[in-house]
Amino acid sequence: MSRSSAAPSGRNGLQSRDQLLDVAEQLMGEKGYAGTPVSAICKAAGVAPTSLYWHFGSKEGLLASVMERGAARWFAALPRWSELTGDHQQRAATVQRLGAAAVGEHPLFLRLFYLLALEAGADEVAGDFVRRVRERAKNYFSEGIAGLLGDLAAPEIACDAAVELARFAVAFSDGCFFASQLEPDEVDLHQMYSDLLTALLALAPAALDRARKAKTVSAQESR
Repeated sequence: MSRSSAAPSGRNGLQSRDQLLDVAEQLMGEKGYAGTPVSAICKAAGVAPTSLYWHFGSKEGLLASVMERGAARWFAALPRWSELTGDHQQRAATVQRLGAAAVGEHPLFLRLFYLLALEAGADEVAGDFVRRVRERAKNYFSEGIAGLLGDLAAPEIACDAAVELARFAVAFSDGCFFASQLEPDEVDLHQMYSDLLTALLALAPAALDRARKAKTVSAQESR
């Protein structure tokens, strides 16, 4: 049978693709990528295995599509510092509020992402995706933190300090998600992200000082 003759058509094709993505995200988020067989995904989605292979080519292709869709939704929910209005304090408050909301509204994607991170060493596809999303998250935090520090230092110094602080912010955000899953009735994500903002401002002077010293050393070594 040719690929074209096996293709799901029209609305049914789109529905089967969306069903596979939704079910795969749910099951892989519960059992991990390696622990979720294609047969279980197809059974839960109510489609034949041929439909999965038509849409995605392989289980790896399905995973890539699930994670690309999840990442697109996740990052779309996060406000960009450069697109916000108001002063630094107002922008920071918006980022804090919407960032906390995004964690609470995308549990399936985040759960699957962290499970993939644990499996990354044994699976090249999962490892590559985890690295790319992680780097994108660090860049996102770096952009916002650099904007937050804009009044405290020259742009180049602020950017260097922001890269350092972004690693802390990503790790803190990891903890926020795990806490929300482990103790859902006791965790206030909005308060936790407000605390993250407080922590970043408290850590900023030391990070800026290290950035200035590193810049001075680099300049001396280049002479």
